[in-house]
Amino acid sequence: MTKDDLTYSNLQTLLKPYAPKGRSESASFLNWFFENIYRLNDVDADDAICDEKNDKGIDGIYVDNTAQEVQFFQSKITQKDGRTLGDADLKAFSGALNQFRTADSIDAIIAGNANADLKRILTRQNVKQLVVDGYKVVGYFVANQDKDQNCVEYLQHVNDLTVYDREKIALEFIDFDASEGVKGKFGFDVSYAGLLEVAMDAGTKAYLFPAKASELIKLDGIEDDTLFKQNVRLTLGNTAVNKSISASISDKSEHKNFPLYHNGITLLCRSADFDKASDKLNINDYVVVNGAQSISTFYKNASSLSDDLRVFVKVIALVDNELSRKITINSNNQNAIKVRDLRSNHSVMLRLKAEFERSFPEYAFEIKRGEEAQPGKIIISNEDAGRLLMAFDLNQPYSSHQVYKVFDENYGDIFGRPEVTAGRIVFLSELFEHVSEGLKELDNVAMGGYALTRYFLLNVVRHIMDKSEAAKEIISSRTALDQKANRDRLLDQVPAVVSDLVIDFNYEIGEEAESLDYKRDLKSPERVRAWRNRLLSSYEKELKKGKASRFV
Repeated sequence: MTKDDLTYSNLQTLLKPYAPKGRSESASFLNWFFENIYRLNDVDADDAICDEKNDKGIDGIYVDNTAQEVQFFQSKITQKDGRTLGDADLKAFSGALNQFRTADSIDAIIAGNANADLKRILTRQNVKQLVVDGYKVVGYFVANQDKDQNCVEYLQHVNDLTVYDREKIALEFIDFDASEGVKGKFGFDVSYAGLLEVAMDAGTKAYLFPAKASELIKLDGIEDDTLFKQNVRLTLGNTAVNKSISASISDKSEHKNFPLYHNGITLLCRSADFDKASDKLNINDYVVVNGAQSISTFYKNASSLSDDLRVFVKVIALVDNELSRKITINSNNQNAIKVRDLRSNHSVMLRLKAEFERSFPEYAFEIKRGEEAQPGKIIISNEDAGRLLMAFDLNQPYSSHQVYKVFDENYGDIFGRPEVTAGRIVFLSELFEHVSEGLKELDNVAMGGYALTRYFLLNVVRHIMDKSEAAKEIISSRTALDQKANRDRLLDQVPAVVSDLVIDFNYEIGEEAESLDYKRDLKSPERVRAWRNRLLSSYEKELKKGKASRFV
């Protein structure tokens, strides 16, 4: 990504997928930022946004429990290219942050005329208690502008405000093809541990050694991310990996064990030479292709580092750009392994992938991150499949945002059943599209675009299918959904059924008025069950009157 990609005309293309949520452009921009730069999942990103009238100058709130921060966000879009960000907006935002620094001021906001969504987030996240407990209140200003000198000077005098301008956003956006890095020299002190030189071909050198974290943070390019321009995942925002690293850093008794827990850092450079006289490994023109999360976390926790905290570093000197790209991609695929990756070679996943290849050639079943996209094919990831199966088969739509459950504690229940076939997954994927399309008629547009709303309505449709003997026979069969005729028989009737459901859903939502907190309720098994029962009851009444569609 370049800065020009964030000009207003180009930004509109980036934000187009968020338009169905019915938010303002600035809120859509923040939604995109949360998912693509801050690395929140779709549900957490939605949960953090509160951009409505009378939002007290706050567009989003996120709680970072590792950093012990309550993070407040404001986003701004300019339609005029070339307009810069000065200090006026930042001063106003700093003033807005002051409303949340004490328990009394937060109570006043909750009791006052602030918009309901802001109040819900403050209550749901228990922000008042976090502030009482000592969590720091910090601000993040997100804009598609460049900082001007007034902005730069203002930021020098505040320590609780971070600006994501065009340059910083472009730097942190994942770009596989970026080849830039730090132009310059650096010398690693290896006198305390030595190093291993690995024999390679004539054009390539490789060294392995344990580097002190306190030395790694002296590398150039950390602050502006140029050090990580080839890193596939960059710093990934506030992920579990970052939090785990922070936790290890905070416990100094664990520093000596850190190399045992860590997968290591891979650094590419134009040239590298070991100077025996000084016990230094000198490198020129370098870039970190794997390990951005670790180095960034070290940098942010510099005061907690000790000489005992070390991590293995692999330095590779080469000039072959294609080999550089392969190292970048492969090192990132091998490291920071998720449970999903560990399941990718499981027999169930391999069986499903083979079924797709044999019976559904128009689809590609993705079972591992980083798989090469197949042109012209519809991609269904095993992650998405698991979320659909969890909502439809396991009756747990309220857990569909907890992706870790798909490949961890619920893996066997989700995939380890004989009725889970490629045909069933294709059916659920197409059914989900119909449900998502029908939810565009929901009066509460933001709720209609919320991921858990779609999984909830998918679950309700399952219960309605169970009330039809013909539909229940198909969806309960081990093989019926493998047949296109059976899938089409049900899918052809879905739009009318969903349309009727949405009418009742609009009524239920309207009845709750200001008390509605769908971001909380859709994660509660009890509330989901109550909503579903009311919808099913209303639907049954309409069926008896002949005013609702049914599966036949």
